[in-house]
Amino acid sequence: MKKCRSLGPVAVLSLGLFSSQALAQDFCNASHSGTKVDVSNTAPTGDANGKGTIGTIGDYSYEEWNKTGTGNATFYSDGSFSCSFENIDDYLCRSGVLYGQNSGVNFKTIGHLYADFSLSDYTNKSGVSYAYIGVYGWTQDPLIEWYIVDSWGSQGRPTWCGTLVKTVTIDGAEYDIYKDDINQARGTIEGTKTFTQYWSIRKTARKCGSINITAHFEAWEAAGLKMGSSLYEAKILGEAGQYPEEHNANGSFDFNYAKVYISGGSTTPTSSGSSNPGSSTSTRTSTGALPGTMEFENYESKQSDSLKVYGDVIGNIQPGDWVEWTVDVSYTGTYGFEILAAREDSQDRKSEISLSIDDVSVGSASVLTDGWDSYDTFSGVTSFISAGQHKLRVTFTDGYVNVDNIKFAENEVDKGSKYEPPPEAIAKARFALKGKDLQVFDMQGRHLGRVSVAAGTSLQAALSAKFHKPGIYLVKQGTLFVQVRVSH
Repeated sequence: MKKCRSLGPVAVLSLGLFSSQALAQDFCNASHSGTKVDVSNTAPTGDANGKGTIGTIGDYSYEEWNKTGTGNATFYSDGSFSCSFENIDDYLCRSGVLYGQNSGVNFKTIGHLYADFSLSDYTNKSGVSYAYIGVYGWTQDPLIEWYIVDSWGSQGRPTWCGTLVKTVTIDGAEYDIYKDDINQARGTIEGTKTFTQYWSIRKTARKCGSINITAHFEAWEAAGLKMGSSLYEAKILGEAGQYPEEHNANGSFDFNYAKVYISGGSTTPTSSGSSNPGSSTSTRTSTGALPGTMEFENYESKQSDSLKVYGDVIGNIQPGDWVEWTVDVSYTGTYGFEILAAREDSQDRKSEISLSIDDVSVGSASVLTDGWDSYDTFSGVTSFISAGQHKLRVTFTDGYVNVDNIKFAENEVDKGSKYEPPPEAIAKARFALKGKDLQVFDMQGRHLGRVSVAAGTSLQAALSAKFHKPGIYLVKQGTLFVQVRVSH
């Protein structure tokens, strides 16, 4: 935890990110949801190590810590959290992804990392001289503590965190990049030792937005600031404190929305400064199956950069935009489909979504709901589709719609012969390994554990036996990540 200097109070901007026309995922107005856990810690004055709690809820890892005083936090299974502190010197609360010690997870090979956050309230009650609102984490080999700061509160923008390296533009805004060599041994994830800090500090504050974490990593490396080869964590952060320390800072944070996620799964990161989770030119390996479910945020390719991924939905869709997947169609015949989508229109105009297989139209549905946050299911039946591997494209003919997923079920199919992917199509997922200990991650980059492949067993079978859950897994061998689909 680093106390940056500031030049005093500056205006804090609360930016509305989404137009009423297009973005139902307006998480700026989200509410806490899901199960919750309450955390409280009291640290006596003079305890340099402070008191803290680390845990998990749902798919998220959380942490609360305070130096002197008392800290209280509530973490929710949807990733959101709220926290308050009394009579502290330094305080932090955060939620996101934890990869763990010496994870071997390299940001260059796991796909594009994002954080979507909304801070509904930050109150500096008294005594606070600095605050950081953004994303935080560590890498190892080398040991780097890193911050991406998007807001800071009324006490002023941090303007010095070591040596100013350069100014870059990411997500349409300017950030100052700093490097600070901490030459006095301090507490770290590897114990008490010296380390280096990297900072990206936004020039204009915002309380809600999508942070392109990977773009910052790439910008740091382009500036000569080497990232560690193992990513330890990436968490949305609220931190506050005082300098000089007088044990009497008080305040609170409320993150009504907080999600850290990987978009895509590309083995090659996109260029520095890109705010695009992926495009038709990205290296993507997402596939699907009929029958089965495809999540729109896990598309294989898309038409343009206008369409954006926001957590588990896509939005900002313009007329004619499309996404597509490579799909394995199990049986020849017709399939029923359901699209989970939302659209608001003051004149009750519907938006058409059309489906095609190998550029041949096979179905469509029209979407209209009560609001941008009001998702409903819209169904139809495809025309004849032959068994085999095809390209499925979903085109948003009229645009201005938000979509979550599309599900396919058998309607009238011929089960006389089932399509099986040829051996070369699944050889990539087998690795040709026996008895090897492979690391396994989910599509959000969370480490699930390890799996070994016995002689005569496929990797798919080993994953199914280990985790007992269908879906797409990221499996790591050395520096290579591949996606493996487990259907049952």
